[in-house]
Amino acid sequence: MLKLENIEWSVWWNRILKWIDLDVKKGEAIWVIWPNGCWKTSLINSINGFNKLSNWKIYFKWKKISKLSIEKRSLLWMWRVFQSPWIFKTLTLYENLAFAFVNRLSWKYKILPSYFFPEKIKFKIDSLLKDLDLYKKRGELAWCLSWWQMRLLEIARLYLQDTDLYLLDEPTAWVSPKLKSKVIKLIKKITDMWKTVIIVEHDFNFIWKFVDRLILMEDGKVILDWKYSEVKNSEVIEEVYFWK
Repeated sequence: MLKLENIEWSVWWNRILKWIDLDVKKGEAIWVIWPNGCWKTSLINSINGFNKLSNWKIYFKWKKISKLSIEKRSLLWMWRVFQSPWIFKTLTLYENLAFAFVNRLSWKYKILPSYFFPEKIKFKIDSLLKDLDLYKKRGELAWCLSWWQMRLLEIARLYLQDTDLYLLDEPTAWVSPKLKSKVIKLIKKITDMWKTVIIVEHDFNFIWKFVDRLILMEDGKVILDWKYSEVKNSEVIEEVYFWK
């Protein structure tokens, strides 16, 4: 599904990513972890094209994408969420979620308001808003939401996009304990559909619910790539992550 070969990335003279090789199979949920201050977003930025790499080979669905733009990579069904919510604040909650289907609809629906969408799609949007306890706000502009609710709306939109690769950069960042369970529920729905997921996250308590592998990084390099059963009681995790 996704293969990285000899990934390197530098900012001026400071080398951030160093000789990273990674092979991600279809349907795997991978957790990328490293101590704070170690450019934890850089790997995801390199995968979806935000970083221009000095020495790299990236393959996605057996196609070399190293020189493709961010937009062209997204058309291959590679989508992400950022550390801060990226939503359309001047659109309603319903309209924000409707954008998840734009690339899958025929041209006639793209020139019509979202309430003309097929009934099947409208049902999916309304059902998800009800699950998230946001249905009563479906017609309100998104800027009226709390920061936590904006985060939840963004992840909900990504879930509805039904993409092939989900890149999640700290999905529980700034999310209240009450809403965190809803984020967990959304990500569990994604992994249950046998989708490929890469998560950068610090919350040990929630991440174990759905990951298959853990990638531990230090000083820009992968120092551990294990299954959950192998890493659960690892002294390496304690030494690098908790004590450095």
